Amino acid sequence: MNITGLIARRSLGRTAFPAFLALAVLNTLLRSMTWRHEWMWAVYQYNFTVMLLGPLLAGIAGWEGYRLAKAQEFLLSHRRPIALLATATAALWAWCAAAFLLGLIMVGGIVAGSGTPWQVGVQELVTPVPALLLLLAECAAGVVAGWLSGSKLAPPLAAITVFLATLLLYAGNLSAFVMVGGATSSLVGLAPKMATQTWQSLFFVLTAALVILAGTWLATWYRTPRWPVMGAAVLATAAVAVQLATVSPIYLERREGDVVCHGASPQICLGRSYQHFEPHLRQALSPFIHAIDKIGFQAPVSYRQDAHISQPGTAQLGLDTITGNKELLADMILGTYYGPDCTIEPQSQMEKNYTNARYYLAQAAGIPSDNDDPTLDPRLVRGSAHERTMVAHQAFAGLIACRG
Repeated sequence: MNITGLIARRSLGRTAFPAFLALAVLNTLLRSMTWRHEWMWAVYQYNFTVMLLGPLLAGIAGWEGYRLAKAQEFLLSHRRPIALLATATAALWAWCAAAFLLGLIMVGGIVAGSGTPWQVGVQELVTPVPALLLLLAECAAGVVAGWLSGSKLAPPLAAITVFLATLLLYAGNLSAFVMVGGATSSLVGLAPKMATQTWQSLFFVLTAALVILAGTWLATWYRTPRWPVMGAAVLATAAVAVQLATVSPIYLERREGDVVCHGASPQICLGRSYQHFEPHLRQALSPFIHAIDKIGFQAPVSYRQDAHISQPGTAQLGLDTITGNKELLADMILGTYYGPDCTIEPQSQMEKNYTNARYYLAQAAGIPSDNDDPTLDPRLVRGSAHERTMVAHQAFAGLIACRG
């Protein structure tokens, strides 16, 4: 009888597959999709699904191990315990991995359906690997826990343990052991560190192998100990664990060539997957630029998605401003005239300057504005063209004076 093949065919993974897939899909559809304009961000954000899939997989794996434990004597009579546990782990993990990848394909469809150009390279393709191998290690731990304990308590305890361990590691100094994705902001100009991903992948594979070897040893090898094999597995896993524990807590690195600049009046620099927004953004900026030139000041000459903050002459583009949200564009442009240390206190001159400057830009761009704001200079609403220009000039000059 081919016990290994039988275990693979009767894996609980087939039954649990709909649950795996539903979790991956719902976790994507019920959360914000601000990543839909970036392939790398979409993939890296999706990897965070393992934080929910992992505990579920570990719990189901614990039940799979418990099922095997009930027939342990018969199964071990075939004297292939390593193949037994490895097959049970691989079969269950394969079903979970299939659900994970189908969810990833759905994410790709959302990105492509948003009009994002196809720009998938090696870095995007290898980014899901650590997440998948983390699931493999968690699956092996669940199977062996159920196998060794032979208890119905193994499945819930395995799920709870994996969940709590994941939270503690993720929030602590050892986050490299579970941090495989989940960026909450744009990754333009950034990508996961390939070195860190490589060490993570190696650690997860070695951990899965060590867990299976330990389960086998505790079940049968203690009769005929094989210390060299166990010793080598422990040393290899420990060495990679030490390497991971000492890596930089910054998991992203610069991605050269990810930002492309267009034009000079003004210069607009966008991430590769945002290039199609450039004409629309330039058109949205036009009335602001003309309005600022009209009162004798220079509008920002550069608009960059990779800028860390807005500063004189350079405005920082965000996801909303790239798509041409005029209200946010006005705020972004004003942010280049006063410094980050300037505070807008109620009834202060700074508040009046900001209110007047913003109202002036809003009128120029056709943005609906509140004419009843008590800090708004009435000459901007009912004054002559000369008075409006004078008040706007004074407001911008006040913002610049605050910057110093």
